[in-house]
Amino acid sequence: ALKISGEPVITFLFTTEGYNQKDILSVILKEIGSSRLVGACGGGIITPEGVLRKGVGVCTISGKGIRALTKLQENINIDPYKKGIEVGKALLRENARKGNIFLFPDGFISNISKVLRGLYNAMGSEFNYVGGGTGDNLRFLKTYQFTEEGVASNGLSAAFIRGKINIHTAIGHGWEPEGYPMLITKVKGKRVYEFDGKPAFDVYSKRLGRIEIDKFPEYGMRNPFGVPNVAGNFLIRDPIKVNQDMSIDFVTEVPKNAIGYIMKGSNKTLIQKAKSLACAVKEQVKKPHFCLIFDCISRYILMGDNFNRELNAIRKCIGEDVPTLGFLTFGEIGAFRDVPLFHNKTTSIVAG
Repeated sequence: ALKISGEPVITFLFTTEGYNQKDILSVILKEIGSSRLVGACGGGIITPEGVLRKGVGVCTISGKGIRALTKLQENINIDPYKKGIEVGKALLRENARKGNIFLFPDGFISNISKVLRGLYNAMGSEFNYVGGGTGDNLRFLKTYQFTEEGVASNGLSAAFIRGKINIHTAIGHGWEPEGYPMLITKVKGKRVYEFDGKPAFDVYSKRLGRIEIDKFPEYGMRNPFGVPNVAGNFLIRDPIKVNQDMSIDFVTEVPKNAIGYIMKGSNKTLIQKAKSLACAVKEQVKKPHFCLIFDCISRYILMGDNFNRELNAIRKCIGEDVPTLGFLTFGEIGAFRDVPLFHNKTTSIVAG
């Protein structure tokens, strides 16, 4: 990476579990000099050759007039909204009011959306927000976030990049609504108890053709829940488990009294959407020098071998000679317009 970029201003470090994360960080810091660093542990490393389920990836960015700041915030699960404000204020310590914010929260904790709301409240709409939740190799035990300050768990690593660098992002998923809307009438955190005043699984099962409980993980993976905004963009929520009381657990919190739909998609629609996102980013950047991809691990599992087709479609639009890196995320961060949201089963693409 250093041979291509020269002395970096900001370094991205992506890892998987199975390593001593502090040792990896120490080795990288010795090589990058005074560069700021931001990074995450994920479910796999996205490379031009495909996904490495175990590995380390490094992307270095350099250039005159580029500035970077980082912040490592620990224990964001405690008072998450306040922690988001603290991160936002830390990134604004040089009083810059425009730029790109990269965010890598612990994907296993609750209330990441509250962290994002706090951050946005402190920073505002003049920034471009992007990133993804950190994770592991699907053991759901412990994950890690990095900056040059060190390594955290239950934390958030964040970077603010600005100056003479043209960065653009796009986020989307390829899922489409099917059938009639459903009202979330009883919910607590990540657990939905009722749709339309009836047990959550009974309603979901009926919509999917009266499926059995033991079939739900498969059907839920292929038919997530989507909540539309006023512009018609759908925020995806991934159902993962049915409980004895017929409630459904989701990967991420679901808003109360929201109206949503069971969604449908296919390898074709997911790949087409990823391609359109990449082409939209390329149109803005014209001649990108790097590409970062934050792609949901749930998409990787669902698509199987077809996931490489998605990555190839992205690279063909961005440019197959453009250095590309990313990781399999546990939730994705991006904005349909201004406000950063925490998504599931979604792809976020960055080029600059």
